[in-house]
Amino acid sequence: MSDVMINLRRSPRKLLERDGHPGPGPGRLALILARAGIGKTAFLVDIGLDALLSGQKVLHVSMDNTVEKVRTWYDDILAEMLKSEKKLEHWAPLQLDMERRRHIHTYLGHSFSADKLKEAITLLKDVMHFEPKVILLDEMDADTLTTQTIAAIKAIGEEAGAEMWMACQTFREGPQAQPGHLPPPADLFQDQVDLAFQLVSQDSKVRLHVLKDRDEMLNEDLHILLDPQTQLVTVGGLGA
Repeated sequence: MSDVMINLRRSPRKLLERDGHPGPGPGRLALILARAGIGKTAFLVDIGLDALLSGQKVLHVSMDNTVEKVRTWYDDILAEMLKSEKKLEHWAPLQLDMERRRHIHTYLGHSFSADKLKEAITLLKDVMHFEPKVILLDEMDADTLTTQTIAAIKAIGEEAGAEMWMACQTFREGPQAQPGHLPPPADLFQDQVDLAFQLVSQDSKVRLHVLKDRDEMLNEDLHILLDPQTQLVTVGGLGA
């Protein structure tokens, strides 16, 4: 790993590792909750970029965007990272290196299923010798998720030895979370989630709250910010 790649690692996964809230780890599942337009996709791309910068292989699965759109997210956020470090001349070689270690799959029109995910991972392994160690599931429909589906998804991650991140939308007008529970409908499968986070819009910034860490239910501001303009993650104080 080059010095440039090391210096760019600033994603929630890396920052949480330092703050005592590491990523889920192989075979475990992290859940990201946020309302529409708050930054779920940017958050997952930041996770994916951190994994790629650390040398891992990534499978990014989207239910709402085309492959080209997701690729553009990665390219644009990588460019913002390099621009902030005044290293933009490294964009082309880094982008090419990441393309080789990342696959993007899309399942538009509610066509996703755990069986299809398993088939895709098996095909990547058997035909392309590509074994992702980080699997990102973007824009999952929490209303249609069942405990059986979550169990099947986790089993896929366990078999692949991959950590999994799943993003779901919440709604302002929906029922509020009860004490000791995740916001509905995620509360129905919260026992199967190892880590849960919520992106909260506040004072033109997006703040990251941890809602669950292993078996402990929380509502804690991690003072990690997502800049809506650059989509970059930073550490901010209480007054940020």
